Amino acid sequence: MSRPRPLTVLLSLLALLGAAFVAGCGDDDEDWSGRTITLGSVFSTTGDGVAFGPQQLKAAQLAVQEVNADDDRVNGARLELVQRNDRSDPARSAKVMRRLIEGDGAFAVLGPTFSNSAVQADPVANRLGPPVLAVSNTGPGIVGDCPYACDYVFRDSLGEAAAIPANVNDLVGQADPKTAAIVHPRNDPFGESSAETARQAFEAAGVRVPAVITTSAGIRLAMNSRPDAFMITASSGEAAADLIKELREAGFDGPIAGGNAFNSRLASERAGRDGEGAQSASAWFAGNPSEENQEFIAAYRNAYGDEPDQFAAQAYTGVKLLAEAAEDADLGFTDLAADRDALRSALERVEEETPLGEFSFTDDHDVRQPIWIVAMDGKGGFTLLDEVQP
Repeated sequence: MSRPRPLTVLLSLLALLGAAFVAGCGDDDEDWSGRTITLGSVFSTTGDGVAFGPQQLKAAQLAVQEVNADDDRVNGARLELVQRNDRSDPARSAKVMRRLIEGDGAFAVLGPTFSNSAVQADPVANRLGPPVLAVSNTGPGIVGDCPYACDYVFRDSLGEAAAIPANVNDLVGQADPKTAAIVHPRNDPFGESSAETARQAFEAAGVRVPAVITTSAGIRLAMNSRPDAFMITASSGEAAADLIKELREAGFDGPIAGGNAFNSRLASERAGRDGEGAQSASAWFAGNPSEENQEFIAAYRNAYGDEPDQFAAQAYTGVKLLAEAAEDADLGFTDLAADRDALRSALERVEEETPLGEFSFTDDHDVRQPIWIVAMDGKGGFTLLDEVQP
């Protein structure tokens, strides 16, 4: 037998090293069987959040069940969801956020339901390290330009800063109002800040805003100025629906636009026939024919015997985004702080088709997705008016 030539030996060694490198890299070879990835959620299932929180929780639980039922799970690891009800109280929201992080060992947290709760809870999370995914926080300052450090905060909920102008521009294009009045509930900071966003959007579109009002007496006074359109901004779906009914009872028969609170199915049901045609910009539309959306709707119906809404779709999508990020993250399961950092980095790179549409995060962790302009149908549902691409 002849001795192999040095070049032949070198090439053979390089080939073996290359094969070993390929075999040792990539997510396909990760095996996290027996591991658990804990996700926390802060959903308001009682109090003012009852129109949103219960659907969020059911949808998040459904997504967790689907991930765990898959043969691969998350590279073999299973998801666990730990829910804490903040009772729609911002102060309690901060406390349960800390409990999820320090006591329950959450890798990431979904929620809270309300933006004013997020203002209290998100700084706690940002100091302690896990990524937070806001699945219904549409107010300003949640991501990007925040009044506190928020580099661990993401959201898959369409912000009012983008949604309200899209809605206003559609209404102006269709109805051509010359004046518009804006109404929001008293003592509703989110409604007040959204009202300012709406005022700026109307004025940018060339529509004069004679009044921004908060009371029933104010509605009657605003009616005296004969506005061509009304805009309702509120944090509560019930309050938004009641203001629709109040406007109709006062004799206003023109177009009504609204903020994110309009997008709750319970708000549409409560408004009833008075709500027919009341329009909003939504992060989700049930009639979107994509496979991901229709499979989500069918699974939700099958699990709960009920129809999902936008808030359910965002919570469901949030879990799927976190699962996708976890699968691509370099998790070690020995250093929770390091794993949280790895999950945050992976979440920034996620891009996939979801029930909300083609979804990815912007550089400041905000949404990049279609905007669905919808109108209440007077029967508890919604019809599509327009689709605005990002």
